[in-house]
Amino acid sequence: MNRTLPFQMSGKLIFGKGALEELPEAVRRIGAGKAFVVTDPGLVRAGIAEKLLGILSEADVSTALYDKVEPDPRIEVVWDCHEAARSSQCEVLIGLGGGSALDTAKVTAVLLGNSGDLQDYFGIDNIPHRGLPTVMIPTTAGTGSEVTPIAVLSDKQAQLKKGIVSDHLYADVALIDPELAVTLPPQVTAYTGVDALTHAIEAYTNKFAHPFIDTFALAAIQLIGRYLKRAVAEGSDLEARYHMAMASLYGGMCLGSVNTAAVHAMAYPLGGMFDVPHGMANALLLPYVMQFNLESCPERFARIADALGRPNGEFAAAPSAAASVDAVRELCSEVGIVSRLGDLDIPEESIDQMAAGALKVTRLMKNNPRAMTLQDVKTIYRAAY
Repeated sequence: MNRTLPFQMSGKLIFGKGALEELPEAVRRIGAGKAFVVTDPGLVRAGIAEKLLGILSEADVSTALYDKVEPDPRIEVVWDCHEAARSSQCEVLIGLGGGSALDTAKVTAVLLGNSGDLQDYFGIDNIPHRGLPTVMIPTTAGTGSEVTPIAVLSDKQAQLKKGIVSDHLYADVALIDPELAVTLPPQVTAYTGVDALTHAIEAYTNKFAHPFIDTFALAAIQLIGRYLKRAVAEGSDLEARYHMAMASLYGGMCLGSVNTAAVHAMAYPLGGMFDVPHGMANALLLPYVMQFNLESCPERFARIADALGRPNGEFAAAPSAAASVDAVRELCSEVGIVSRLGDLDIPEESIDQMAAGALKVTRLMKNNPRAMTLQDVKTIYRAAY
């Protein structure tokens, strides 16, 4: 009640089964001509990119395709995409894929509308002007990047993932079609789903949590607890895909105003140093950071336990709060997510370097409900090892 809430999201949201068919009209609505589609090789192989290009072609929208996006894209990939987009003389950027493709498209769009070096944009509010119009089309239910002002890239020289936060990164159109996720492999469905869960839990237990955002966060937690296992077990379960897409959207809507905290900060070195996929890193670390944070807001963790189907019954707040950690561990186990850093062949002697890197992500660490020292971060990594 004692602070204002800044809230913004994409200019237009189109959500539902078959929403992809509305893409040509969405492109026309923002006054764009030639479209530059940014995606990854997997979506080309799956035929999803071809389907999108076909829909645009039938509507007489000319296109160019960039399909070299990699997981947790390097800065160099964004520059390569930028050169291809500039040469195409496009008027709109369309991101198609998971967070990597969407973030690459978002940053490419602002590079086309601004001068200067990409390195200057890292941090908060460092992009001078809005870039080309963008349409973001997620094919996973995880990052929520289609409705956030955030892009995360890998800086291999620094061995760290770095974030860009700016209102100029909000998409003009977020188009979410749950049918696009039916071919997503079970493992990717699992860790992108727990990525969305991490967004919601970190927003809800955030030092700067807000009642308006709490609504989205709790709804996302409840949907993921109910539908993630179904989506992993049967990819063609459209009801599960629909609700997971909704959960991811809710999680994304938590990020611009409240954002995430220590789980994400600690996940960045895993991606930057060892190429661990972002969602997998978050999923592995989430229960360990939750355990550390329990004492900061036990009543909120108790509500998370409720949302995940662990009723309070007659228990006091503290044991109910601990039940939230058990529920997350159980969910991660049931969808096949590894629970130990050692399972990923990450050397234990790297913990000191990872901890130092995590503490550098101050824009997220400052949000954690319980302050963390360097020793605390090391202890959590070791517990996860």
